[in-house]
Amino acid sequence: MNTISKNDIKIFRTENSKLDQTDFENLAFGQVFSDHMLTCDFKDGIWQKPIIEPFGPISLMPSAKIFHYGQSIFEGMKAYKDKDGKVFLFRPMENVKRLNKSAKRLAIPELPEDFFMEGLKALLEVEKDWIPEKEGSSLYIRPFVFATGEGFHASPANKYKFIIALAPSGAYFAGKVKVLIEEKYSR
Repeated sequence: MNTISKNDIKIFRTENSKLDQTDFENLAFGQVFSDHMLTCDFKDGIWQKPIIEPFGPISLMPSAKIFHYGQSIFEGMKAYKDKDGKVFLFRPMENVKRLNKSAKRLAIPELPEDFFMEGLKALLEVEKDWIPEKEGSSLYIRPFVFATGEGFHASPANKYKFIIALAPSGAYFAGKVKVLIEEKYSR
């Protein structure tokens, strides 16, 4: 399995930051996105070196298996800053383990843990100013993998894309929540 270090990750910075136009006092959950994302392709049987690039559209063929067989997985976690500006994550290694457990179940190649961790650290270093400081706010981190390989036949894809996108966010539930308690069915 291939490995990476921080120095292996190329960074392509945006020329048009949205940071100054972002209202950090009134953030909805998952509606605003940071300037950059981490991307990494799986092809020729191995994960390629990740890159950090401006957040933006991605191009896929209409025959990509994500559209036809739903071969996709995701996780989620948050980054916080303390009063001194130090960044904290809650159990990121557990996050990558869950992602890889899901990958195994859907016949998606597992992501090397160092790709995830080194990539996440590098991305957070680039985007540290996007971590809200307001109490109750955080930087939501959405790692996900999806099939980019093509074909209408029912089989695992041969190409995949891993992305980590970031969203400065307020509370997930901004107001009251209606709850339904189900007594007959459970999962």
